[in-house]
Amino acid sequence: MTAVQGRAVADEDATWRVFLGMSRDWFIVMERALGQAADASVADLELLEPLLDAGEAGLRAKDLAAAAEWQDSRVSHQLRRMEQRGLVARARDREDARGTMVRLTEAGVRSAQVARDTRRRVVRQIILDVLSPAELAGLVGSAARIRAAVEDLAGAQG
Repeated sequence: MTAVQGRAVADEDATWRVFLGMSRDWFIVMERALGQAADASVADLELLEPLLDAGEAGLRAKDLAAAAEWQDSRVSHQLRRMEQRGLVARARDREDARGTMVRLTEAGVRSAQVARDTRRRVVRQIILDVLSPAELAGLVGSAARIRAAVEDLAGAQG
């Protein structure tokens, strides 16, 4: 292995460790904060926010899956858990009986609002209060390019 190859491997390893650690730590902090403030999880939040944005009309389950970038089956399982906790209600779509409409209950609206506020607070504490505006712009731009590369690789993998 050449010195250049060795440096590339070291950079790859260091990058992997920092991204893995950051992702894991970020997720743990967000899970704890959401659990303590809203009795919610990150998975709950991914469905609560689009439903909160949709208002009283709610969303079709398929549209909720698209908003959360989840598979339909994962949405269905998560909604079942959230329905059991009284956060959402499901009903047949009046315009298309094949579809299911999902809306927040009163408890779901309260939980969604607290969860959103908590998510915003944690993002502010971990990122916005730590990075300069230029660093934030760099992070957002880099993250978008990395996500696009991940999506390309995932598509190529099938």
